Amino acid sequence: MEEKEKDTLFLMALAVFGAFLMSVLATFLQLIIVLPLTIAVFLIMILTLLFYKKTAINLSENLENWAMILVVILFAISFIYLFRPA
Repeated sequence: MEEKEKDTLFLMALAVFGAFLMSVLATFLQLIIVLPLTIAVFLIMILTLLFYKKTAINLSENLENWAMILVVILFAISFIYLFRPA
């Protein structure tokens, strides 16, 4: 694995750890709303650390593409819902 890919994977794991930490802190304030997010981020952190191989980079690129498609679709649906005629 190239050094640049290791750096990217380390930064991704660090960002996920930060998201997990913030989710844990927010869970104390809003337990029912934030708890599923905390569990999901924790699982992503574990998967990121377990897939510390070259296949993890291919997997993360595929997940990034699908997440971007999902975000664009949800963004369009939210605008349609927000600006629908009364």
